[in-house]
Amino acid sequence: MKNNKVFMDLLISTAIITSDDAIRLLDKFHQDAYDVLVYLQEGNVAPKDTLGKLWGDSLKIAYVNLDKTIFESRTVKKLPGKIARKQRIIPLYQMGDTVTVAIKDPRDKEAVDYVQKAIGQRVSVVFSFVKDIEDAIEIQYQSKDTLEAFVTTLAHQSLFKGTSKITSEQISRLAGEKSIVELVRGIMLLGVKERASDIHIEPQQTFVRVRFRIDGDLLERLKLDNALLPPLVSRLKILSKLDITERRQPQDGRISLKLANKSIDFRLSTVPTIQGEKIVMRILSQTGLKEVPDLEALDFSKKVLHDIRQIIDTPNGVFFVTGPTGSGKTTTLYAILNELNTPQVNITTVEDPVEYRLPGITQVQVNHNVDLDFARCLRAFLRQDPDVILIGEIRDLETAKVSSQAALTGHLVLATMHTNSALQAVTRLVEIGVEPFLVAPSIIGVMAQRLVRRICPHCREPYELTMEKAQHYFTNFEGEKIVFFKGTGCPECNHTGFLGRLAIHELFIMTEKIRSMVSKGVSILQIEEYARQTGFHTMRYDGIKKVLRGLTTIDEIERVTSMEPELTT
Repeated sequence: MKNNKVFMDLLISTAIITSDDAIRLLDKFHQDAYDVLVYLQEGNVAPKDTLGKLWGDSLKIAYVNLDKTIFESRTVKKLPGKIARKQRIIPLYQMGDTVTVAIKDPRDKEAVDYVQKAIGQRVSVVFSFVKDIEDAIEIQYQSKDTLEAFVTTLAHQSLFKGTSKITSEQISRLAGEKSIVELVRGIMLLGVKERASDIHIEPQQTFVRVRFRIDGDLLERLKLDNALLPPLVSRLKILSKLDITERRQPQDGRISLKLANKSIDFRLSTVPTIQGEKIVMRILSQTGLKEVPDLEALDFSKKVLHDIRQIIDTPNGVFFVTGPTGSGKTTTLYAILNELNTPQVNITTVEDPVEYRLPGITQVQVNHNVDLDFARCLRAFLRQDPDVILIGEIRDLETAKVSSQAALTGHLVLATMHTNSALQAVTRLVEIGVEPFLVAPSIIGVMAQRLVRRICPHCREPYELTMEKAQHYFTNFEGEKIVFFKGTGCPECNHTGFLGRLAIHELFIMTEKIRSMVSKGVSILQIEEYARQTGFHTMRYDGIKKVLRGLTTIDEIERVTSMEPELTT
């Protein structure tokens, strides 16, 4: 690992450092090129992926960013966790008879041979940063079975017998016990591993149920003894700096779960119920793990992506992304910000809460305790020479008016709103009190979206649509063969047939004719009829196109859209 002249030459040739820098860095780190690599990566001198690829190229080994790869759970299990932790090696996936493993030093033949014998198969090595390997091991080796065995042992300990009558001081002490600490951490890490968006800890009459919301569905993962609820709740309250003695009022807090190299943020909510306190934790962000996606990665149709790029090239105006809570609006807007984020552009956001961290932009979180609300932040932003402003949500008349005025005075404003369709956003502004003469010229476009479950790529299979079904979904159907897709279920998707989610969209662009209609107070139905005549397509249209592409199922589209034939065959 120490001597790697090729890597230092690659750093110089790609202009990441100069020749003089290389000499100084090697002197600083006693000629250890790997220490130079880590120093540059931790100092954000260049993107981690760029540095990792250069190191891999210098060794003629592939680099894998473990934050972005998908682990095959059955492959991870081939190597015992004890060996993975000791050697700091983690299996990723299997192709044919070969298991690919990530390792800090691909040239460490002794470690590779040891792991190969432990797995019992041929291994292929890739390079990954050691801290990423350590974090991946902690997350990927959490399992439902391991946690259940731990819970069973814990529930039988005398420490937790009769805890329904113990004092607050005793509960507080129990919350600090190593076993409860490990249980809480294990539940949170298992939620991260299984890609849960929320973790529910729900007291029932005879047990405590732990459920994960995965790809929009709540799935039961654990059942705990009722005796474990008080110390479990207390531990979570301690982590989120809440009052552990207050059990009669709802409380909200935030937890930052520390790993070796990253932290994972959770938003915690407690509600008193007749059976005890219920906890819901929203996995907000994984600092260093959850990166802002590119627009191309969000599976937009070509037409929608083209129109979005046209909209954000506009120097001023308001662009709304609408949909219910948890429909991916913030992810879409941050993908747009990621594209707009250059040294020449001043971008400022106000959110509640800030869910992504994006270097190079100014982010402000609403704080109602000091009257720092959306409208107040917006008025301050206008004195900060902004080019682009992101508003987490338009909820009231004052925020709506200030955002419209900002758009009319030369700023590009990106905002979210809760409406069922794209066109409803236009009339919603008028309904909350914004004058039509402000609404019509300020809006440049509105996009509505919903999340649907993505078919698991490991078990996806096609099937031919019956004639009756084809006539139901397509106009002018003349007997052509139409193929849809479904997932049959496999270990990678927990036998659900789905793995991950994607959005379906409808994008409405404000034209001069529609501006005139809005100014005159024309009904939303007339505006929609005109929009359809000029090329506007609904979310159902976009959804069925994604069914034909094999990305999701028709049942998912039926679940989130209204039933009407949309496509012409």
